[in-house]
Parts: sequence; structure tokens; C-alpha cells
Amino acid sequence: MVPALTVPLLCALIYYVWLPNGDTGRGAYFGTKVWILVYPLFFFSLIGLGGLTRREDRKSNWPTWRVVILSGLGTGAAVSLIGLLMVLTPVGDIVREHSHNLVEMADGLGFRSPARFLLVATFITVLHSGMEEYYWRWFVYGHLRQMVGHWPGHLIAAVAFTGHHVVLMAQIFPLPLAIFLSGLVAIGGLIWTLMYEWHGSVLGCWLSHLVTDAFLMIVGYRLIMGAE
Repeated sequence: MVPALTVPLLCALIYYVWLPNGDTGRGAYFGTKVWILVYPLFFFSLIGLGGLTRREDRKSNWPTWRVVILSGLGTGAAVSLIGLLMVLTPVGDIVREHSHNLVEMADGLGFRSPARFLLVATFITVLHSGMEEYYWRWFVYGHLRQMVGHWPGHLIAAVAFTGHHVVLMAQIFPLPLAIFLSGLVAIGGLIWTLMYEWHGSVLGCWLSHLVTDAFLMIVGYRLIMGAE
């Protein structure tokens, strides 16, 4: 679990802080995505496919798939609504004031043009959200709860999931706002592990994450392209 919990954070430091521009930063960014996808594969024989292609291999009164889908979409919509309301508060003003940092980061990683941003946004919204649920909920949380118990597993997984987001936020926003927004990420991670525990599947978590990321990509597009 130590590499699983720390490698995404270390890679985020490389591509967001230490070497944010050029091929090294981009290589670290995409290398992290390969890690998230590949590292859990070494443990399939220990974990099995429960939670991915079927319900987890434990007895429970599982909710119907309709409930899984609706709760996933519903929580994603609720989080997005809260985010939209925050945009209309002074928090939104601070975010807009520091959008130049986001533009600089997009330039460094090569995502500034509308076409490239759309490509990356689609990847993050549809595929990357699923990869993160596969990694942080199915693999990390699923393994942690066997090692330390359910609630410690929830909390450790949420904190570890937040790590690379803290690095990102701290490069864009003032530290108090970065900590506040990262705290919201931690709450989101906790919600998704609780959903995974309830559903016995990553499907609902992925749908919730997908809707949330779609909202964030829309906000990001407006901030980056509005700086033209």
C-alpha cells in the first residue's frame, strides 16, 4: 500500500512543482496515469474482480442497479450544484483572480488550445474518473479496509486521494483557498468510498465522479479560454 498511497503524490510534485514545463512534466503526468492503471493489475490474484465486473465478493443486501445509477448521478449533480453556487460567492471571485496560474499550467503541460483542452477534458471526465475509482476506491480503499478496518480505511483513502489535489490547488490559488478546496476533495473521496461500500461496485462512484469532473472541466475551460 505504501507505493499505492504515495506515488501519485510524488508524480504530482514533479509535473506541478519541480518540472511543470516541457517533456519531463508531461511525461510524469502521463506516467502517473499508467501507474494508476497498471499497478493494481499485479494484485488481481489477491483481490479478484468483485467490485469491478460484478458486486463485491461479500454478503450484503445490495441496492438495485437502478439505485446505484441514480445515486451516482444524483450525488454528482448535487456536488456540481454546490460548486456552481460557490462560483457565485467570493470564492468564485478569488478563483477568477488567479486563473492566470491555471493558464500558465495548461501552457506548460500543452493543454492550452481549445482542441487539446477538449481532448484532455474528455479523457479526464470519462476515462480518468473511471481509472481513479478503480484505483482509489476499488484497489486502495478495498485493500485498506482489510488491513486497518473500514473507517480507518475510509479516512486514509480519502486523505491519500486528496494528496495530489493539494499540490495542484497550491500552485493555482492562495494557500487558505487551496486547503479549503482540498478539504472538499477529501469529502468527495470519503463520499465515494462510502458509496463503494454501499453499492459493492465502482459504477455509482464512477458516475458521480464523471458528473463532477464534467462540471469542473466546464469551469476550467471558461477560466482558461476566457483569458485569451
